[in-house]
Amino acid sequence: MTPTPASPPAPSPAGNGSDSFAIQCEVLRLSIKPIGPVLLVQYLLNCGVAALFAWQFSLVRALAWIALITGVTAMRGFFPQRLPEPFTPASLREAQRTHTLRTAVWELAHGLAGVLLFNPARVDLQLLLGVIIMGMTLSSAFSVSFYTPATQLAITLLLAPIIVTGLWLGAPVMAAVAVIGIGLTAMMWKLVAERSRQLEENIGLRLNEHSLREQALAGLRASEQAQAERLRFFSAANHDLRQPVMAIGLQAEVLRHQLDDGASMEAVQHTVGSLARAQQALEGLTNQLLEIGRIEAAVDPLRPTTVALAPLLQELARQAGNGRVLVRCPPGAIAWSDTVSLRRVLANLVDNAVKFTPRGRVLLAVRARRRDGARAWRVEVRDRGIGIPPEAQQRVFDDFEQIGNVERNLQRGHGLGLAIVRRLATQLGIEVSLRSAPGRGSVFGFELPAAPEGAQATAQQPTAPAAKDEGAGATSTLRPGLAVLVVEDNAVVADSLAALLRQWEVEPRVYASAAEALALADLHALDAALCDIRLPGALDGIALAAKLQQQKPSLAIALISADITEATQRLAAEQGWRALRKPVQPEELRRMLLGVQQARG
Repeated sequence: MTPTPASPPAPSPAGNGSDSFAIQCEVLRLSIKPIGPVLLVQYLLNCGVAALFAWQFSLVRALAWIALITGVTAMRGFFPQRLPEPFTPASLREAQRTHTLRTAVWELAHGLAGVLLFNPARVDLQLLLGVIIMGMTLSSAFSVSFYTPATQLAITLLLAPIIVTGLWLGAPVMAAVAVIGIGLTAMMWKLVAERSRQLEENIGLRLNEHSLREQALAGLRASEQAQAERLRFFSAANHDLRQPVMAIGLQAEVLRHQLDDGASMEAVQHTVGSLARAQQALEGLTNQLLEIGRIEAAVDPLRPTTVALAPLLQELARQAGNGRVLVRCPPGAIAWSDTVSLRRVLANLVDNAVKFTPRGRVLLAVRARRRDGARAWRVEVRDRGIGIPPEAQQRVFDDFEQIGNVERNLQRGHGLGLAIVRRLATQLGIEVSLRSAPGRGSVFGFELPAAPEGAQATAQQPTAPAAKDEGAGATSTLRPGLAVLVVEDNAVVADSLAALLRQWEVEPRVYASAAEALALADLHALDAALCDIRLPGALDGIALAAKLQQQKPSLAIALISADITEATQRLAAEQGWRALRKPVQPEELRRMLLGVQQARG
């Protein structure tokens, strides 16, 4: 009952803007990661270099250089850079600048060996110093930083002093080494850039893998939660479905004993009334479950259009009956929404308000609002019923939740009306709010965008009252002699229909398939046909109805199904058929036959 999540995107090393930002943050974290043992080894090697040149060249210069090295080593080891958490683009840029500056100071101190330890008088010491600094360069390229600008600047500051000094004061062979140093600098720049690119790709892949893993875990958790919700839903549905089924079974057994014992007509009628109420409760629950299934499956696509609110609300007030519902709506209130879904939302809210308001009236109110600078209409359903405590106001929109019906009285619904409202509101993109207090009633409300200026509202199609249905003007008694074709593959349903028709002195002709009916039925003797839509074989009920109409245009035809969709209703209206939803109500079937009888004269 939840939509299938979309497939996650494939990993992309390059990444988008957010991925690049995350990669740069990770590169900087790796660059300032403490390297205590490596730092100690580097310092000891530097002390060895200083001791060598103090012995072979100048103690003072060697001490000056090792003092610089000691200072920058202490800075790096005991005063590491602290990174902001969490990173922002501005703080990342600032941290990168600080890291670049600290790295530059570190490598410049090492590079000054090319000046302080350079001996113009001895070529061998010049070459030794050059080799040592170039070795430092190779080491720095892989240890000083992973941030490309900082590493490239560090290499430049490390090699520049020995290159400049070698070209200026060095022997010819040292000048040649200095030129090699220039080439080494260019090569190291390219090497560092390539290494950084590979590192960023690896980090990007790792981040994508982590993201995909998190998405998979989130999807798994969502799936488990949806499964638990689905199990809870079907457990509650199973419980509430079994109650009217159990009531029907028990009352049927009571009726059987009453008939066997010759019970009074009053007792029999009471039992029959209980059976009818249980059947109505069962039908109401199955209809609601079917509606939830259709909403979850998005079977009925939204068709936003202009909706005149005043006629729609007046129609809902008339359907509530007994003057229980008042309407207060500006005559020019025209909203932009899906008419069918909006009607279902309001009908459920009105039904809920009427059921839980023992006394007093329900008010349907509409007023103009401004939302984000645009015109809108605020629609509210206000009642003075039992009210809802604050701790239960979110729960009332859950499946099978009812406040004030602890005894689970089936005549007061099943707790699915507001759950349907929640689902429909999500589809419509509206949010249903609730204000309520125990004993002071409730106000359910939502906002609808206003239709564009000058837009004309589509004509509303109110449901015709039952009293004006076909056959209502004729006599209420069916005369004997009507012949009705019943095509129904379910033997129990077929027998029940046939028994009811015989009770009305109507002649049923029952067949289990379309092919059987077309082959065996005497169509010229028939007055009406009841066609179940889902029939076995090549022809379904709709195809059968079309063939029957072709062979006998005057035949009254009704399609019967538990799943009468809007498309089926439109098709039936276009063809002049009826569409009866299972379980078919006897009065509805009776009205149809009265209409057939009236047409026959």
